Amino acid sequence: MSRYLLPGSYPHASSCSAHIAGGVGSLHPLLRHLLRVAPNRAEVLALFSEPPQLAEEAALQQAGGQMLGMFMPEQPLPYRARALQLETLFRGMLEHALSLAIKARCAPEQEGEEKAENPAAHAMLVAYVAAQHVVGARHMAMELYNRR
Repeated sequence: MSRYLLPGSYPHASSCSAHIAGGVGSLHPLLRHLLRVAPNRAEVLALFSEPPQLAEEAALQQAGGQMLGMFMPEQPLPYRARALQLETLFRGMLEHALSLAIKARCAPEQEGEEKAENPAAHAMLVAYVAAQHVVGARHMAMELYNRR
């Protein structure tokens, strides 16, 4: 019996456990890549001897949506200008989260003077939170774009 995989899926890659209402197949390729590279909640919690206080995924996603919404101008914009503004804001969040996830997976380095107890676990935690923020920002961007 053969196995069928969704286009672009890679069965051996760990994936972020973010719930996407439209399904992962309907996402932009960069966002799909982020969700494959970013650690999931269980993976992050397993790295700590004492589990950190970590908000639920829904709360992290809501915070990401609020961040995107804070930077969107209040005045109504035509669809094209609104789309460009949202794309610019969302792209910055996506690229930042993707770079955090890749750094956490490949070579976690501690920047600055503050040192975490476990830099690799801390990097994975930050990458997980950033990925959840991007999921929420995507939902907010779609909502803001469709607002009349």
